[in-house]
Amino acid sequence: MNKKGFTLVELLAVIAILAIVITIGLISVTRIRENALKKIVATKIEQIEQAAILYGQENPEELTSDNDNCKGVITTENKAGDKTEYNITICTIKTAGELINAGFFDSKYLNKENGKVDLINDYTGKSMLNDTVIIYRRNNRIYSIIDDVKSNAGV
Repeated sequence: MNKKGFTLVELLAVIAILAIVITIGLISVTRIRENALKKIVATKIEQIEQAAILYGQENPEELTSDNDNCKGVITTENKAGDKTEYNITICTIKTAGELINAGFFDSKYLNKENGKVDLINDYTGKSMLNDTVIIYRRNNRIYSIIDDVKSNAGV
């Protein structure tokens, strides 16, 4: 008798191979999604810093040497990975929420539900409104750097 078809062992082998391929694919997709969310958050952080620079340019009188919270060292890193430390003495600290309320943030990144405006950290799902940014003056130019990304807590 000549039966045409697959044996149980052949079917199990095919199922095992498919399971391995699907697992590898899901791991890759998950990693790609996670990296994309991190890049979205990095873009939002850059937007907060840009809004802070605009705020500092429009409100230079708020950048003072009286603010004890600002005094210290800021470390910046360029695209090549080189780090530079600066002593700051003339600055102010604002939250992302304050910059949004003052109208310095691009509204396309904001979530608007039930009459409330929020900026969501896409990686953690938490609000970025309380994330703080230091706005400081160095060499007669205004700079900003995120001081505390509270919305990344637990990551």
